Amino acid sequence: MKNSEKKIELQKILIDEIKKNLSANNSLVNEISDVLEISTDSAYRRIRYEKLFNINEIYELCNHFKISFDKLLGIKDKNQLDCIYQPINLSVPNEYDRYMLELSNNVGKLRTYNDSNILMSANDIPIFHLTFHKELRFFKLYTWFHSVYNYEGCLDDFIKETENPEIISYQQKISSDYEYIPSAEIWTEHTMDSLLRLIEYYVDICSFSSKELPLLLCEQILSILSKLQKWSETGSKGEHKAPFQLYLSDMELENTYVLMKQTEQFNCVVKLFTINSLNVLDKEFCLETEKWLTKLSQRSTLLCGGSEKERIKFFNSQREKVQALIEKIQNLF
Repeated sequence: MKNSEKKIELQKILIDEIKKNLSANNSLVNEISDVLEISTDSAYRRIRYEKLFNINEIYELCNHFKISFDKLLGIKDKNQLDCIYQPINLSVPNEYDRYMLELSNNVGKLRTYNDSNILMSANDIPIFHLTFHKELRFFKLYTWFHSVYNYEGCLDDFIKETENPEIISYQQKISSDYEYIPSAEIWTEHTMDSLLRLIEYYVDICSFSSKELPLLLCEQILSILSKLQKWSETGSKGEHKAPFQLYLSDMELENTYVLMKQTEQFNCVVKLFTINSLNVLDKEFCLETEKWLTKLSQRSTLLCGGSEKERIKFFNSQREKVQALIEKIQNLF
């Protein structure tokens, strides 16, 4: 193959990878034009392979669309993974806004495809349920900020300092988009326990100015349980009727894995350190994760549809935990 033909082939591969990262509503030519700050006519010339990307343009496109340069060149060590890790540094202004916007864009993009689905193991309440409840989501963020960055204020102060209209809109959109996407969640009897222990701990160390806020957090958890029970009864998500399956596993889950899939495109989000995560784009890893999650679901109890006895037993046991914490909070204040 001639050198010019190799360059055109590389450009084809790059453009194909960019297309995979675009939602159905986004224009390829407009995206390339915006990222490279060139005219749409110049972008069309590159898409038609009349003009080749230079090395700086390849770098900008790979960086913007999170495309591995090694993958682009076909270089892959069997022991290496194609992944992205962007830890959240809350000491940097607007860092959490960036994180929520990126998550919102990823879930929103997945929603645009008819064949998309999400399969996850949950050793903690998934973020898709927390984002609908502002105080719960900020509480998880607060515990991270308090433990890692030694934040000294109470939760009430933290919410006032951190909350802004953009973050709230991102949170609400994530939950809304999730309700349109077919999904399966694998829980255990202890999936909620870590969050309940956190609330109890911060009550004990007087991080709440009054009992109203921790009680509100408990009420929001009860609301999540009620929603999940309704979804489980019908096997679908509310008015949108997206298919939903909830499994109860007897095996303890070591971590939360969220596998987002659309046709042959994968993204496996592995939860790290409370709010951080590792996004693994490597197809082989994602397929292995899908295989493991599928096997885990087959060994678990499906709580949807006709499993009425198991479903009622599970949700009643979870509500009892929350009620016990509510009683403790009321007695302490």
